[in-house]
Amino acid sequence: MKIYLKQNVLEAAKERINYLFDEFEEVCVGFSGGKDSCVVLNLTLEVAAERGRLPIKVMYIDQEAEWENVTSYVRTVMDDPRVD
Repeated sequence: MKIYLKQNVLEAAKERINYLFDEFEEVCVGFSGGKDSCVVLNLTLEVAAERGRLPIKVMYIDQEAEWENVTSYVRTVMDDPRVD
């Protein structure tokens, strides 16, 4: 049985990220360069900007077995001034 909420997935995700900023002085996003972590990172950047909490900490672990396109994108993210 499905239980539907009155908010959509985007609203629910942003609510959860706001909760993290309410509860913790520092928020760190684990980032792999994949689709899911890109969504989490971008939503966190959006919420952090709204709250005046930029830059945010981002952690990436190089596993030395990544596609060149992924490592290139990770470098682009790490050069973003909103990311520490």
